[in-house]
Formats: sequence, structure tokens, C-alpha cells
Amino acid sequence: MDHRISSILLTVLGSVILGMGSWGAQFSADQRDFFKPSNQHLRDLIQIEEAYTSDKNVMILVEPASGDVFDRNVLRAIQALTEFGWTIPYSQRVESLTNHLYNRVQGDELQVEPLVEDLSALSDADLKERREYATSKPGVRDYLITPDADLSLVAVILNFPESNGGQAAVEVMRYVRDFVQQLQQQYPAINFRIVGGVAVETTLPDIVQQDGQTIFPFALVLVFLFLTFTLRDLIGNLACIATALLAILAGMGAVLWTGVKVSPILVNTPAIIVIIAMADCIHLMVNYAQGLGRGLDKRAALENSIEVNFSPIIFTSLTTAVSFFALNFSESPPFAHMGTAAGIGILYAMVASLTFLPAVVYYLPSRARGITKLPTMGNLLNLYRPHANKIIIGFGLVMVVLAALIPLNRLDDNFVEFFDEDLEVRRNMDFMIENISGSVVVNISLPATESGGIYDPEYLALLADLEQRLQENPKLRFTNSLLEIMKTLNRNLHQDDPQWYRIPDSRELAAQYLLMYEMSLPFGQDLNNLINFDRTETRVIAVYDQLSDKQLIELEHRIQDWLDDHAFATDEATIGSANLAFAHMQYSNVNNLSKGFGLALIIISLLLILMFRSWRLGLISMVPNLFPAAMAFGLWALISGKIGFGMSVGITITLGIVVDDTIHFLAKYKYAREQLHLDNTGAVQYAMDTVGVAMLLTTAMMAIAFTSLLFSDFNPNQDLGLITIITIVCAVLVDLVLLPLLLLRIFR
Repeated sequence: MDHRISSILLTVLGSVILGMGSWGAQFSADQRDFFKPSNQHLRDLIQIEEAYTSDKNVMILVEPASGDVFDRNVLRAIQALTEFGWTIPYSQRVESLTNHLYNRVQGDELQVEPLVEDLSALSDADLKERREYATSKPGVRDYLITPDADLSLVAVILNFPESNGGQAAVEVMRYVRDFVQQLQQQYPAINFRIVGGVAVETTLPDIVQQDGQTIFPFALVLVFLFLTFTLRDLIGNLACIATALLAILAGMGAVLWTGVKVSPILVNTPAIIVIIAMADCIHLMVNYAQGLGRGLDKRAALENSIEVNFSPIIFTSLTTAVSFFALNFSESPPFAHMGTAAGIGILYAMVASLTFLPAVVYYLPSRARGITKLPTMGNLLNLYRPHANKIIIGFGLVMVVLAALIPLNRLDDNFVEFFDEDLEVRRNMDFMIENISGSVVVNISLPATESGGIYDPEYLALLADLEQRLQENPKLRFTNSLLEIMKTLNRNLHQDDPQWYRIPDSRELAAQYLLMYEMSLPFGQDLNNLINFDRTETRVIAVYDQLSDKQLIELEHRIQDWLDDHAFATDEATIGSANLAFAHMQYSNVNNLSKGFGLALIIISLLLILMFRSWRLGLISMVPNLFPAAMAFGLWALISGKIGFGMSVGITITLGIVVDDTIHFLAKYKYAREQLHLDNTGAVQYAMDTVGVAMLLTTAMMAIAFTSLLFSDFNPNQDLGLITIITIVCAVLVDLVLLPLLLLRIFR
């Protein structure tokens, strides 16, 4: 208070310097930004991509109003899309119904041609024959066409550069959307839907921008209106908002200095910082107003508020920052980025609220008159005490019941389901999954024992055995591998006799088949998607309907068991899948964050013991810190039961938030016992009188502000917002009902 101008200038300067890191920040447009570069499952997928073709794709779903894909007009549209696919930047391969290779034998010749090339040369009978072929052939049916031939798909495989893949993907999607809009005008009787992994990934920057324009401003407006209504102090409220904005600028800028990309997770950070920062400000403003109400002058009221709140704000900020820093245990970098940014922002809010805020308020006509008109809460003890035992037992029973429900929660997530159902890309993906193709792709790369060994009948029999194992799962849509090509060629070269649809009899024969076939292939239709460059490995692609994380990992275990049983030929086999990588990351995330939660809990407990200089108070504080999270996750089992990406970090984040009220309550209780020399009952009542209103205000403010996350189009943000609201509501009930009764009982 003796250096007010210096406090204001230095705090603003520090925030600006840190905030400069936000200049030129880039948005994330790649789902692989959710993985660490060292993630083994991601590396397995990249290894398979380097050996064969990329896993990145954009697809256009063709939905004719006539319900007949083999209508000549519809086929022309598919041909136009196929030709357009090759013009897309970074396109590596185009797969469609019209360019799918159609093998026929005429005399002694094997003819390999696109399924539909020159429409004018094909009779109605020819189209009928090709329709029957397409709707019955594995790898075409349930991928490029439905069994009823009412939908078709054009898939473009893309190979983006490593350096700026996200930006390249955004440019590709803009290019594709422009063409599809033109094609829609040309073919009004056909509905075109853009789907595929790249279409989903490039929705991320749009969500970041949309959430940045809605979540933070919405949270800020809600907080501002709520505090203006309760504090009745527009000027003081603006000072609190300015304090929070300085903390946001510092926290976000400090992390963005490192060059990380802004993800839909990181974009939540400003809303989180403003909520935590405003909680600090509320406690200062409440005690400041109460001091004025007791007749203190402005400076004395501010100094008294700082004195009473100095230790609680320091320790609440430290404990909350610790819980957010614990997110660095996360297996997913965006959560670590959010934790670091929020932690730094919270610590900066601590500094700003103890220096910048009181210095600014001193110069402003701020009195927060609304506080003095709010009733005190100490008299609630008279209501509690006659029923103390019943209330404590009741809380215990509720806790036991809700904790018993926690195991009903299940780990389950899917990248497509990260996006809200209101988004067009989510609706299109759901439509595709439901009607034409599966959403889960698993790649298995199997090496041969020697160069050229992929032609060996024993190796092909190995592929057949693997596919048989894969077909044991009822959710398998189809598989694609060298085996299907070899068996088809063997049948073709025996006059299409169905009895010859089997593995060739010798290695030499298989090699000749494949050589002749590859010499007949048109541009862009080579076998690099199934066979590696030096002919030592092949890939089996298995496409499944929706699988939960647990089912997907169980599938991997079954495949691995098969590989172990055939170790003589599969020493270097690789299983790669984006879906599988996400499933493993989800489990690793929960395990790692559990360790982070444990470490944060230990550090917070030690900080509380250090602050209170009392083992008993430190241990008692664990009750209101742990009970709310346990209650919330028990309630979540009844609400949803699905532990997804956002939920997996919820318990760690809420630990740091709920501990704030506990610290403020116990700090006021300890202050009353030691400084004011009140008895136990008087100290509890003093704590409820001085901090109860602020606790209700901060809880209401947080609950209202976190509702802003419910409006995000990114479902993990919605889950995080909802579990936080549930937790902080449970926390205020424990802090204002159970905790006072425990203090009365234990210290009586």
C-alpha cells in the first residue's frame, strides 16, 4: 500500500511481457497433436504409414435421391469426384466405385480395367453385372458401396508434409468444400457429404475459434453480471476483471512462448483462470466491504483485508496451481499445456490480487455495498447443532453410496465423438458409420521370412489364418489384404472357376500372377497400400464398427496372441491404428493422472499442514477435499457413466478448486482461535460469518461460469465443465455443513 503506483505498473508490465508469447500462435488441426511424439502406438502407426500409404484421408459420401448408385448420372458424378481427387494437393491415392479395378478373363488375356470407365460403351446389362460384382465383393461392399447400392464413397488418401501438416489439411478441406459446392449445383438430385479423418481433424481450428469467441466472453459476462448484482459495485468489479485479464495474459502467453499450438483444450484456460482469479478478488472485496461496514477508512479496510486474506490467498493459489501443474502427468500434451498455462495464470492472479487490485481499488470509488446487505451465516450453527450426529451420519451414508457407484463408470472414448452432434461433420460421420462403413481401422503389418517371401503359399496361408481370426469378431466389416488379390487372380486365370478361388499352389506362380497384374494396373492403382517397397511385408487392413476402448484393446490382445503363436514368421509384426492409439492413451491418461493426483494430494496436504501448523487441521482438511470428488464421480455414474477425455482430468482439476474454500474456512477458524482468542464454537461461527458469504459467492460464480463450457462444440470440454460444476456444488455443501460440525466435534 506504500508503493501503489509501482505495484500497478510492475504487475501490468510483467503481464504484457509474458503475454507477448501469444502473438502469432497457431491453431491445432491434427488429432496427432493429442499425442506425445514418443507415444509408441502413434509411432507404430507412423511406421506402417511410411512402409505403405498414409492413414490420412478425406472422403465424399454420394447419396442419390433415387437410391440407385448405378444410375448413369450418379456414376458421372462419382467419376467427376474421382478425377477431382487427383487434383487435391498432397493426394496419394484415390479409391472410388468407378476406378475400382475390375478383373476379367477373355481367352488367354487377363483384362484389368476400372469398374466404370466409358459409360457410353456400357449397356444396361453391363451395369447390372458390375452392380452385382460391387455389392458382393469384400472390400468394395461396406466401403465404396452399400449392399443395396444406395450409397457410395470416394476416398482420397493424403500424404501431408511433417512440418506444416495441420495448415496443409486446412487448405485441402477448403479446396474440397469449394468443389463439392460446385458439384452440388451441377447434380441437385445427389447429396454430397464430406467425411473422413481430415474432415474431422480440421474442425479443430474452427472449434478453437468458436470457443474462443464464446466460452471465455460468455464466462466473463456471466461472472461480471453475477458480481455486479451481488457486490453492487460496478467500479470494483471492473478492477477485479482487470486483475483476472492480467493473469490470463500472463498464463497463456507464458505457454505460447514455447511454440505450442492452441487446441480446443488449451482454449478453455482463459475461462478457468478468470474463475480462479475472481475467487481471490471476491475474498478481498468481501472483507474490504466488511471493514468499511465496521467504520474503517479505505486504506485501513484494504490493509485489513490483505492481512486476513494474505495467507489463504497464497496457499489457495499454491494448492490450486499444484493441482493444475499435475496435469503435466497427462499422456496428452494439450492437457499438460492447459495445466501449465492455468497454473502460471493462477500464480500471477495471486500476485495481482495482492498488489494490483488493492492499489487500483484505493484510487477508485469502490465500496462493494452489496456485501453488507447480505446476511451472515454463523447462525446456521444453531440449526445444525441439534441434529449434528444425524447430519454427520447422513453425509457418511451418502458418501458410501456414491463411492460404491464409482466402479460403474467405464473408460470409453472415440475421436469422432469428441465433436458435438450439432456439428455437420459429426452428423456426416455418424451417417457414414451407420450406413456404409466402419469407424475403426486396425492395420497389421506382417513381414515374410525372406525377401520375396510374400509370394510363398505358406505366407499367404498365414494371412488367411489371420483373417479368419479377425472374422471371429462380429463387428468386423471387411478386411483388405494381398490374400484377396491372390485368390482372385488365381480364379481369374482358371477361367473364373469358383473352385480356384484359393491360394496359388507355388511361390513362382504367385509371383508371376502378381507381376502380370501389376503390369496391367493404371496410374495411382498400384499395390503400395498393401505391399511394402522391397516386397518383404504386407499389410492387412481390418475395418470394424464402433468399438469401445476396452473392446479395442481386447481385440489387440487377441491379435497379439495370434502373432505370438506364429512368432516364427512375425518377429517384426506391427499393429498400428489411430483408434487403438487413442484407446491406449485414454488408459495411460487415467493411470498417469492418478499418479499426478496422488502427488498433488500429498503436496497439498503438506502445504495445508505447513499453513495451519497442525496435523489435525491438515488431516481434517482432507475430508472436504476428497469427499466432493468422490461424490461427483458417483453421481456421474448415474448421469453418464462414460469416462472420456475431459472427465479423465476432472478429478485433478477439481481437487485444486475445492481446496480453496476449505483453506479460507480453516484459516478464518484458526485466526479466530489464535488472534481473537475465541472458543471453539465462537471460532466456527466467526469463520462462517466472515467467509461463508464469500464461499457461496465464489461457488455460485464458478458454477455459473463453468456453464460456459457446456456450450462448447468439443464434448470433452462439456464433460469437464459439468463434472466441475457437480464437484464444486458438493464441495460447498461439505464445507458449510459437514466441516463446521466436524470442527465442533473434534476440538470441543
